[in-house]
Amino acid sequence: MSLSIVIVNRNRSFHILAKTLDSICPQLNDSTKLVVVDYGSSESYQSDLEYLINSFTSVQLILCPTQGQLFHKTRAINMVLKGCTTTYFMVLDMDCIVHPNFIKKAIELASENTVYNFPYGFLKEEESKKSKAFGEYNIDFIGGLTGSAIFNTQKLQDLNGFDEFYHNWGAEDADMFDRLEHIGVTTVLYQEELLLLHQWHEKNYRNPKSKQAFHSHLEKINHEYYGLSRKRNTTKANLNHQWGLFCDPNEYAVLKEPLETWHFKNYRQEVEGLFISLVEHPLNTPVKIKISKLSKSIKGVFKKMINRSVKPILCMEEVNDRLLETLMLHYRNNAYSFEYDRQLGVIQLYIHAETKE
Repeated sequence: MSLSIVIVNRNRSFHILAKTLDSICPQLNDSTKLVVVDYGSSESYQSDLEYLINSFTSVQLILCPTQGQLFHKTRAINMVLKGCTTTYFMVLDMDCIVHPNFIKKAIELASENTVYNFPYGFLKEEESKKSKAFGEYNIDFIGGLTGSAIFNTQKLQDLNGFDEFYHNWGAEDADMFDRLEHIGVTTVLYQEELLLLHQWHEKNYRNPKSKQAFHSHLEKINHEYYGLSRKRNTTKANLNHQWGLFCDPNEYAVLKEPLETWHFKNYRQEVEGLFISLVEHPLNTPVKIKISKLSKSIKGVFKKMINRSVKPILCMEEVNDRLLETLMLHYRNNAYSFEYDRQLGVIQLYIHAETKE
């Protein structure tokens, strides 16, 4: 009986990641392998991560040059899942501390038609910084559905893997449990003993002040999308896109070269025309798209005063969200880099080649 475990990472503290690896690596063997997929940490971080992972000889590392993209956990998972040949498959958070007998217990319970989900015991900030034996940590609370599960690999592959609409965090695991249920696979929450601890960490990925890609209410959209998928009894995912695609470094290298540039202001008709064009006419050449906030002009104020027609505008936050939604729906497998400088009121998107359907 063989098992593949995948950990998806982006810019997580090395202290946290090292504690996770220290706890799980002694449990690996010839039939249990671990793959870390780093999806878009900074280039300097990825260099340091490669050095760290090299000290764990049993761990495989996949580096994705997706800096400037929304975090895409489901795609990162599917990169490993699609070609996986082990009997069972598990997704483990990068901020776990694993019980010394966790892998042994998970494999004992593993079943083709039953998914065992192991909940997390959450630690507070100060407790997370301590180094203790697993059973000595003081647990703040035990989570419910959130945890790590052991799946039959073929069942996941039959459903086209995890739904790659989901970006950032939220609902992708519940979505999978529901889709498996439709084909007769039951999910059981394992409550006999606590086998996983969750280390506290800051949620920097939710910082709207960053220039990195950030959608103001993406996690809520994830949950609404999940609710509709559940209502519609969705089984197979990723029907309109290829899934589990690896990132081609050559495509991302192009983003660093001078590109054809399209300039826009945040006039409603300009940016809505852009969104429609990106959907109706897929890109076949690398481009840079720059959208700048319209500055208030004396002429514009005067027109308003005398009730003359003024072109409507979209606020830059809405432009940001809608452009990111266009990327998620139509260009999520493309090489792209996105940033929004809220102080300057400028959005810049670098994107490569045609869509990959």
